[in-house]
Amino acid sequence: MERVVADFQGRAYPILIQPNVLSDPFLPEMEEMLKERRWVLITDDHVSTALASLVETLKGYTYLKIEIQPGEKSKNFRQVEEIMEMMAEAGINRYDGIIALGGGVVGDLAGFCASIYMRGISWIQIPTTLLSQVDSSVGGKTGVNLEAGKNLVGSFYQPQAVWIDPFVLETLPNKEYWGGCAEVIKYAIIQGSEMSEWIRENWQDVMHKKPDVMTQLIKRCIACKNTIVMADEREKGLRKVLNFGHTAGHAREKLSNYTISHGEAVRWGMLYELELACRLHWILPEKCSEYKELVHLIPVEDENENFSGEVFMKAMASDKKNRDNRISFVLPKEPDLMEEILLSPKEIQRLMT
Repeated sequence: MERVVADFQGRAYPILIQPNVLSDPFLPEMEEMLKERRWVLITDDHVSTALASLVETLKGYTYLKIEIQPGEKSKNFRQVEEIMEMMAEAGINRYDGIIALGGGVVGDLAGFCASIYMRGISWIQIPTTLLSQVDSSVGGKTGVNLEAGKNLVGSFYQPQAVWIDPFVLETLPNKEYWGGCAEVIKYAIIQGSEMSEWIRENWQDVMHKKPDVMTQLIKRCIACKNTIVMADEREKGLRKVLNFGHTAGHAREKLSNYTISHGEAVRWGMLYELELACRLHWILPEKCSEYKELVHLIPVEDENENFSGEVFMKAMASDKKNRDNRISFVLPKEPDLMEEILLSPKEIQRLMT
């Protein structure tokens, strides 16, 4: 088993990564944690169907099960209110907890509910998508969307544990799996040459979801994120490097009305932001091409743009990371560094045309 410990000023919790770690029976430490309190299981109907045996096992520890519709459109205040009304009607109290079984949407939504229900209750993350396993399940970010933009309301709220089983990835549709690979490539670019080389050497095994390779891949990504987040939990500085590809990606996602996945949007966003870094002369054209080749390892067709540059700028301008009427990007900068830059829409248009 691979284990990463997240420690936030003494608030430590385990991140367990192992094939079949979610098989019945659970590990003793997992079973002991589940027996500590009553749990509300929050999942979506796709996960509930694909992982029916796991859901059935968890029901033995669950007092209440709540299913939501899959997708970003469930991340809203109406859904939060419905979940918490159901919890209140069931008599869930501050000594109980929430289990988030699903991808990033379930994790963001369930974690947000846990952070505000009775001013905060325990929760456990069980991520079931590649994107959530390598990225969103770690770090304590929770949130919901507004009409004005993605994740504009949320909280930093760390879980009690994160349990990751690479075998559940076998249930993912290919398109969703490839979307998760975008976050993998993000970590390769953030970490630089060593991780990029490991990705190239092991890519075929990643494509075929080989369990031992996936375990190492997930651990590498999580260890990187965990180190960054422990140093900057509330994203005041270092943690911003994790936003590479996300400024343009979130705008692309919003303009699609969330018909493309977060991972697909980040893939597109990385290509856009790599080009921006090159035109700023932060990276040489050769390095830009090298990184773009990594992004293009993901077998997803590029989406045709059906929006104007002005509309795209407006969408990026709504990003919560922006300030002083300028748009925030975190871009690669030689040698193997990531750095934030604030640009006005006019500066971006000048650079990218």
